[in-house]
Amino acid sequence: MLQRKRFYLLLVMGLSLFFQACTEQARSPIYRKDWMQIKKIGKLTVLTENATLSFFEFKGKKMGFEYEILDTFCKANGLQLEVKAVSKIGDYIRMLKKGEGDIVAANLPIALHQEKYFQYSVPYYQTYQVLVQRKSDSLLTEPAHLAEKTIYVRKNSAYEKRLLALQDEIGATIDIRYKRSLPLVEDLIQEVVNGRIKYTLAHENQARVAKDMHPNLNIDTRMSFEQRIAFALRPKSKALKQQLDSFLNTYLNSEAYKLLKKRYFDYISSAPTEIFLAPRGAVSPFDALFKNAAQRYNLDWKMIAAVAFKESRFNPNARGFGGAYGMMQFMPNTGPHFGVYPESSPEVQINGGGRYLSSLYKRWSSITDAHIRMQFTLASYNAGTGHIEDAQRLARAAGLNANIWDDNVALMVKKLKDPAFYRSELVRCGAYRGAAPSYVAHVIGIYSRWK
Repeated sequence: MLQRKRFYLLLVMGLSLFFQACTEQARSPIYRKDWMQIKKIGKLTVLTENATLSFFEFKGKKMGFEYEILDTFCKANGLQLEVKAVSKIGDYIRMLKKGEGDIVAANLPIALHQEKYFQYSVPYYQTYQVLVQRKSDSLLTEPAHLAEKTIYVRKNSAYEKRLLALQDEIGATIDIRYKRSLPLVEDLIQEVVNGRIKYTLAHENQARVAKDMHPNLNIDTRMSFEQRIAFALRPKSKALKQQLDSFLNTYLNSEAYKLLKKRYFDYISSAPTEIFLAPRGAVSPFDALFKNAAQRYNLDWKMIAAVAFKESRFNPNARGFGGAYGMMQFMPNTGPHFGVYPESSPEVQINGGGRYLSSLYKRWSSITDAHIRMQFTLASYNAGTGHIEDAQRLARAAGLNANIWDDNVALMVKKLKDPAFYRSELVRCGAYRGAAPSYVAHVIGIYSRWK
């Protein structure tokens, strides 16, 4: 009898432990969420940051160097790609562990001794760290020049680790600081641009894109050796890693990957240098084409020409960031909607540009003043209507006039590079770090000189 009671007691305890273990597994998706479960769900969730190289929205298109790689991977495997924007490095670890994401894409260098938190994919890019500073007569040209200087970096990042190691290398203290309200590298770069801080660190590929948008930056001072950039996954997602690595081993040698790199990086150094001079007495070499397009779409031909001059200096062969092409700098997802492709003739490009501007002008029909309506049109051409609508919502919330551009919506567009604003629940398209207000002013200034 005693043995029987002991047997039942052990059985009850065993079943209790079994069900407790099952409950714990059910609470924590990490226990086995891998390739088979992702395929069954039909969705891959990427944890990323709202930054130029990772993920952003521009002119209505989801973009980002890392986003496009993973989007290609998903399409090849019949998966939907879900994006979750994350700003803190610690959140990547927590969300991966809880199964709230499957892959981290945040321009991460492969780091040793991270096995507890991450396993890394095949590296898909190599880059190095650079010092980001404003152009001046007192540039820091060597890492050792940071001795006793104050520099802001992302906390718990590869940049912080590099500076801590550099202190030992140069035998001097570096005043390493953080801005908790500005956790992203691009936020800190913007602080340098605006002169609010003097120095930060960034990977060269990211800094190069920032420099193209902000010519007042200097990124020439190299701070590290080459670092391998990869995606991070849960340590237990072995099958997912195998599938992703297999894809990357093929994709990284493809023509598609070469074109992707060119669209995000190499376009800067390989931009066409042709200069298209206007005949005497003309605005451009294509005045007749601008006039025909303007008549067709009921626009002022000099306004279309002003946009073309600002976008490309009338260069029908121009190439820009993210794959923008042609005289009117159409994005790859927008151009075909207006019959414009990279190889299209100047006439087709100009007609497509006129048609696009006309459609945007109609979009802002609620604005009765023609000049202000054109300001909104030009801002949308440059930034996309989504960001301008975000700025309108912010303007209303701030008690400003959402149908006035100067000092109202334009002011809120500038705020969209500030995390305190672009993380607002009113903002649907995330951060905008472009220069739509100055773009609008420049185009209208060009037009006014020609008028």
